[in-house]
Amino acid sequence: MKFFISTLTLAVLLTFSSHTNAQTSAPTKDRSGIGPKIGYYKAPDADDGTMFIGFQTRTRGEVFGFEFAAEYRGEQSYSTTNGDLTIKQIPVTATLLMHVPLASNFQPYGLAGLGAYYTFYDYDGGFVSPGDDAEFNIGYHLGFGLDLPLNESAGLNVDYRYLFLDDQGDDLDDTEFSGNVISAGLTFYF
Repeated sequence: MKFFISTLTLAVLLTFSSHTNAQTSAPTKDRSGIGPKIGYYKAPDADDGTMFIGFQTRTRGEVFGFEFAAEYRGEQSYSTTNGDLTIKQIPVTATLLMHVPLASNFQPYGLAGLGAYYTFYDYDGGFVSPGDDAEFNIGYHLGFGLDLPLNESAGLNVDYRYLFLDDQGDDLDDTEFSGNVISAGLTFYF
C-alpha cells in the first residue's frame, strides 16, 4: 500500500510540474498505446491483500476509450471452516472507459468491464480433496480513474475498481473473492 501511495504522489507531482508542457502537448485522444501496470487487490474474506503486475493496451477517443489488460496476482490467503486456502490469479480483462475531458492534463473517467480469471487454488486442512486445483471464472468490474498525460507520447493512469467475482467451487462455504482493486499504469502512445 505504501508503494501505491508513493506512486500516486509521484504522479500528482509530475502532473503539476509538467502543467505548462501538458497544456501545449498533443492530447492523448484518438491514439493507442501499451505499457506496464501495477496494483493492489484485497478481497473482504482474504487474510491479506496482494500486489500484482501486468501490462495494458489502451485506445482513446474524445470521450470513450477501451483497455485490455493481463495481470499476475500473487498469493492471497483465506481461512475457511474447511481449512486454509491460498489462491493466485491470472486475470485477462476488457474495460470500457468513459472520459470527462475537463482539461488536457486532468482527465477523469468512469469504467466498466468483464474479465476472465484463471484461479489457482492450494487447499490445506479438511477439504474434501486437499491439494492443488485450477478454475476459470468470469467476473465484472466497475470503477473510476484519472488519466494524467505526462507528455505527448506517454500518460499515467490511476484507477479504482470493485471486482465482482464468485467462486464456483463447493468446498469454500461462500468465501468472498470480490474485492477492491487499486492500480496504476504507464501508457506509451503511438
